[in-house]
Amino acid sequence: MFPIKPTSFWNRRRVEDADEPALAGKLPSARAILSLPAPQRLAWGRELGRRFRDEIRLAEAEGVRVDAWQFDELLAELSGSQGRQWREFTRGVLHGLNFGRVEFGDGPRIGFVWASRRALEVAASRVDYELRAFWRALRSATFRLVGEEYPPFVGNPEDVAQAHAAQQQLLRARRGTIRKELADRYVVGMTPGWHLGRGLGGNVAGLPHSEVNRWRAKYVDERARMDVAGFAAYYFRDENSSEQVMRDALAGIARGLDTKV
Repeated sequence: MFPIKPTSFWNRRRVEDADEPALAGKLPSARAILSLPAPQRLAWGRELGRRFRDEIRLAEAEGVRVDAWQFDELLAELSGSQGRQWREFTRGVLHGLNFGRVEFGDGPRIGFVWASRRALEVAASRVDYELRAFWRALRSATFRLVGEEYPPFVGNPEDVAQAHAAQQQLLRARRGTIRKELADRYVVGMTPGWHLGRGLGGNVAGLPHSEVNRWRAKYVDERARMDVAGFAAYYFRDENSSEQVMRDALAGIARGLDTKV
């Protein structure tokens, strides 16, 4: 799981003899990157994505099996006041993660891209040269696009499912093929529901386990009916880490996978 926001990956490369030695050191701050000319912003994005691929390559060289990468995440900022700058940086990261470093024999390798609901609202924007490049990079890198729906477990679950499907439907409704293809790769992202972190939805009404499971099942059934590519669970930590909660959450989303595998 590779995060776009600053972590140790921003500090330095873990490989030597890579091309573009000027990019081997610490990345500029996020604020500085957003103020750079677009070519430099893209270059630093590609470098960060390539550092992610370095991590995969190094792990596999040590015998670790890596089935797929996950990217966390398409940020809400993609549709904000500095959306173009964030999209350019993100496009670079996705390109670097997808294609890696040619000098080390890397090639295309697609993965799971997690996306906030706000980020996917950019699908409503008129496509210009920059947005076309962004959508192409996202399609090229994405095996599955995981929409972070994270519904609160309150109200009629079928109605909530309809409301939280808006971003997938927005992708599907656009002209052209790229966004429709991403809609076809869309996976419903949920949380187990017992850790009530900001933006995580879940059991905000304090329901008992049986009611949580019943609500989740109805939500999953309704979203499965709406032609999704699968279901994903996030955040098996804190209150979500007990065996019962994990079993309940996995059983809940598994009911939507029967015809989606």
